[in-house]
Amino acid sequence: MGEWRTTQINEMSYVALGEFAEAFSMKPAKRRKEPREIGFAGESHQLVVKTGTREVIVDGVRHWLSFPVATRTGQAFVSLADINATLGPAMSPASVKQIGKVKTVVFDPGHGGHDIGGKSAYGYEKDYTLDVVKRARRILESKKVKVVQSRLSDSFVDLAERPKMTDDYDNPIFVSIHFNSAEWKPSASGIEVYALPPLGFPITGKAPDPILDRRKCEGNAIEPASFVLANTMQHTLLGKTGGFDRGVKRARYAVLRYSNDPSILIECAFLTNAKEAENIHSSKWREILAQSIADGILAYMGLANENRQPAKVWDYGRKSTDEFVWEE
Repeated sequence: MGEWRTTQINEMSYVALGEFAEAFSMKPAKRRKEPREIGFAGESHQLVVKTGTREVIVDGVRHWLSFPVATRTGQAFVSLADINATLGPAMSPASVKQIGKVKTVVFDPGHGGHDIGGKSAYGYEKDYTLDVVKRARRILESKKVKVVQSRLSDSFVDLAERPKMTDDYDNPIFVSIHFNSAEWKPSASGIEVYALPPLGFPITGKAPDPILDRRKCEGNAIEPASFVLANTMQHTLLGKTGGFDRGVKRARYAVLRYSNDPSILIECAFLTNAKEAENIHSSKWREILAQSIADGILAYMGLANENRQPAKVWDYGRKSTDEFVWEE
């Protein structure tokens, strides 16, 4: 893609959104109802932004930028940092140099033992996460993939120790499984996948923090690959389960900070949503979820091991995400 022409906005380097779109063979799409929403589309890619916010839709899936989309002289601009860390890798995952071969999957069933996690009217998060991991493990092992777990039973493992397991295996990735809760908003629903933010970048939903954002951790070195794993997983989960798209997000969870290998944390659905709680308690639905997680891992392995482009959400027959849900 060569060098981007940059404009200084708020003491940061920004690139005209039109220039980025052109580099990926996209042209302006039809006018949207909301004037602040701007779309581009091509044969292979779609991009929709909402100026003044950090929320964007990339190839049919919601993402959260680190810095708001800005406007100058009637044009939309996106930060160079977000092009390098989010938009570019989302559209061209094969360009990410940190992606290496994958031989082992380290699953982390969230919580365990005294830490029950969230709960619904039917059960505890710690039990559901372990069940889903066991199912996904069975599916992957049937494909001759080596799989290990941070816990095999209802026990608690220190958060910092879970990702350190990857040090004992060849070419691993780390996948932590959780279920969401929002007691204050029972209508909250859907799927979100987290990766660590790049060093110096804020987490999703928070303003930049000059101290926390600049604290180095092990996961920083492999962050670009972690993002591609998160993006690949979100496309697959949405396409396979039909869940609501809460987006690919950034967080500094301990299991992401302490990892030396590509790592993600999946919030699969909400225990505090009546319908999703029923689904989570259904063994049939958990089997569908486990298959979807396994498929997401296999899609990433296809990219890592065979340079095979991962499927997009629309390849599964699902419509692209099209609505904006949250304005920061």
